[in-house]
Amino acid sequence: MKSTKEKIIIILGPTASGKSDLAVKIANNFNGEIISADSRQIYKGLDIASNKITTQEMQGVKHYLLDIANPDKEINLYDWQQMAFASIKKILAKDKLPIIAGGTGLYISSIVQNYDLHPQTPQTRECPYDFIIFGLSPDRNKLYQKINKRVDKMLDDGSIDEVKNIYKKYKNKKLNSLSGIGYREIIEYIDGKITLEEAIDKIKQNTRHYAKRQMTWYRRMERQGIKIYWNKNLTEIDKYISKFLK
Repeated sequence: MKSTKEKIIIILGPTASGKSDLAVKIANNFNGEIISADSRQIYKGLDIASNKITTQEMQGVKHYLLDIANPDKEINLYDWQQMAFASIKKILAKDKLPIIAGGTGLYISSIVQNYDLHPQTPQTRECPYDFIIFGLSPDRNKLYQKINKRVDKMLDDGSIDEVKNIYKKYKNKKLNSLSGIGYREIIEYIDGKITLEEAIDKIKQNTRHYAKRQMTWYRRMERQGIKIYWNKNLTEIDKYISKFLK
């Protein structure tokens, strides 16, 4: 029997794997809009070190859940989940295709496994939408090279000044928004605890470790019965989506 549920697309993968670029291509091919599933890019002003997609890279595709909070505001998983479900509804109401793209596995799981985040009875539930998931998992050595280059580019683009400005602006020096990779290491450098060279090495190393943890999370999702279509090219993805949307 054919499902009557409305449909969403999910793009996941480790940091620097090309999720944003793929999501924009799919959005352009299928009249879609994109919901960002990134726990750092929700914050205003955290642009360079979080590798937030630029207006130019968006290619006119509307993005949701970027720049939705100041760095001193706490956004928890429940907050994000509810905003994501609301964004899906908005996109569907416009007869467009919702595409969730990002590397924060917990965020994606909270949608596809429809976490009940009530503190007394946390559990997974059936997702209110039909979904298909495409995963990007580049060769590890190539991914690590890309990560290292991306960190160098962030520094060239001014990530140190970005962190300094935010760090000076807020009295609370333990902001959760600044605990992410690329922020905490530069703060250690600003505070004189490590050299700039050490900070750069730490950012690269911590980003590589994070990419490993992301892949571990996605493999866990698969063990829980969630199908992920890995490393399909755009032509293959277009075919899968066309069939899925029928």
